[in-house]
Amino acid sequence: MKKLGLVCVMLMLALTGCSKEKGVSLKAKGTIANPHVVATVGNEKIMDSDIDAILSQIPEPYRVRYSTPEAKREIVDRMAEVRMMAMEAKKRGIDQKPETKLKLEYITDQILAKDLEDAQVENVKITDTDIAKYYSDNKEKFTIGPRVKVRHILVDKEQDAKAILAQLKKGADFAKLAKEKSKCPSAPRGGELGWITHGRMDPDFEKAAFALKKGEMSGVVKSSFGYHIIQVEDKEDGKVRPLDEVKSSIERQMKREKRDAAVNKLKEEIKKQFPIQINEEYFKLAQAEAQKQKEKAKTEGMTQPGPGSVKPQSMPQPKAEEKKAQ
Repeated sequence: MKKLGLVCVMLMLALTGCSKEKGVSLKAKGTIANPHVVATVGNEKIMDSDIDAILSQIPEPYRVRYSTPEAKREIVDRMAEVRMMAMEAKKRGIDQKPETKLKLEYITDQILAKDLEDAQVENVKITDTDIAKYYSDNKEKFTIGPRVKVRHILVDKEQDAKAILAQLKKGADFAKLAKEKSKCPSAPRGGELGWITHGRMDPDFEKAAFALKKGEMSGVVKSSFGYHIIQVEDKEDGKVRPLDEVKSSIERQMKREKRDAAVNKLKEEIKKQFPIQINEEYFKLAQAEAQKQKEKAKTEGMTQPGPGSVKPQSMPQPKAEEKKAQ
C-alpha cells in the first residue's frame, strides 16, 4: 500500500465517528496461517503493512492514539467493514453510477495532487547554516520586550480616580482597592494584568506604564476605557532569544516557506502544459440570477402580511402590573 493521503484521513474520521458504536460483527470461524495477514474479506487480504502504512500517514498526535493493539484492532475492524461494503457496492454496480464516478475522480485527484506536492518537496533540506542565517537576518522576530508587569485600577470618573489615588498615597493596599473599586475584569486578581509589551494596550495606558520604573505608581491616566491608576511591579529591557531556543521553530518556518515556493513553482510550470481557463460569463450569469431571486424574495415579502401589518389595537396589551415590571 502506497501513500494514502486523504483516504487515511477519511478512515480516521470514520473511526472517530464509529468507535463507540456497536458495528457489524466481523469475527468468523477458522484461523489465518500467514502472520502478516491481519484479516481477510472474501478473497482479499488486509496486511500488517497496510496498517503500518496507515499509521505512518497519520499526524503524530493521532498516531500515538492509534498505535496500541486495541486501537489497531479498531482500525482493522473498520477497514474490513468498509472493504466488505465496497465489494458489495461494486457487485451492485454502484461504482459505475455517474455521481459515484464523480466523487471517486475528485478524491483521486486530491490524493494525486497532494502526493505530487509531497514528491516535489521531499528533498527539501534545511541546514544549520541556513537556520543561522535566517536567525541573523530576522533578529527582530526573536526579540522579547521590552516589557512591564503591571496592575491597575480602572474607573469611569476622574474624580473617583483622584480619590483612589489619594488613598494609595496614604498607604492603602493597591490590590485591595483594585478588587473593591476597579471596573476592569482584572479586579478579582487585584488589578493584575501581567506582563505587557508594546502594541498590546491602549496607547495612552501603554505610554504611562512604560514611563514608570519598577515599583512606581502613576498618577491618574486617561485612556479610551476610562481613568486608570497604574502600578509597575517589574520591568525588563528587550532581549533576543538565543538561537538554540528558537532553532526548531525556525526550521519549521523555513520548511514551510521552501515548500510553498517549490509547490508554487511547480504549479506555474504545469500551467504551461495544462493551462487553466475560467468561464467568467458563467459566474456573471449566476450572479445575475442570484440578484434576481433576491429581488423577487424582497418583493414577495413586501406584499405578504407580516407581523408589522397587524393593527396595534388588535394586539393584546400588557396589564398595568406587567407594564410596571417591564
